[in-house]
Amino acid sequence: MLVTVSWLEKYYNKFNRELWNGMLPNVELKVSRAKHDWGCAYFIYDFPNNTIIPEKITISNYYDSPENVKIQTLLHEMIHIADYTFHPEHFIHNHRKVSARQYDAHGYWFNQEAKRISKESGYKVTNHVTKEEQGCSKLSDNSKKLMKLKNDHSLVCVVTGENGRIFYFKTDVYKIKTVKNTLPLIRWYEIDKIKSVKWYSVNSPKFSQMRSCGKSIRGWYVTKVEMNNMLQHLKATEVKF
Repeated sequence: MLVTVSWLEKYYNKFNRELWNGMLPNVELKVSRAKHDWGCAYFIYDFPNNTIIPEKITISNYYDSPENVKIQTLLHEMIHIADYTFHPEHFIHNHRKVSARQYDAHGYWFNQEAKRISKESGYKVTNHVTKEEQGCSKLSDNSKKLMKLKNDHSLVCVVTGENGRIFYFKTDVYKIKTVKNTLPLIRWYEIDKIKSVKWYSVNSPKFSQMRSCGKSIRGWYVTKVEMNNMLQHLKATEVKF
């Protein structure tokens, strides 16, 4: 299933009453499309009062999962909200943010609370996404469409220097103008001066998911043979812009 804001509100209020006696604050509940964060809880620093304020929870619809998995993810994030609410000193002390070395947000306190919540709710709440949860989840239709769009719009930009050195990086059709404005501003120590800039469309889902360069350029220096092999591997086709 895919969650909605109304679904989140329903279950947040239900579990707040049943598991925390209604003591958790009202927070903003949002749906995201995050790939790596199945859920996330946020807080705001209140430096004048040396504390933090629980702000919101987001649950991702990147994956289509059974309802129990979505509920377990929500409960996981609600435990963080409880931590922010009842133990702000875990995160900020003497007007300074507590480092991850000083306090592990998924450590002892979280695990103890997760055991209690699991026992009282009947859901299995853990400090990480389990293999079972991953196994019963699949890409949502929207995620599949976005992946296809990324693949269709991905580009390889190949910059060749007057000394024969080659530099390439990943970008996309939406950043062409930005890249064209950025390239002349770079100090090219390895390739001396730019001789040519070529663009290639690619057909590689894995490559397409990489970050696209625009105002900042990050890529790789390669030989001509390595570049040809890479373009062949990416099933690249030269395009003009």
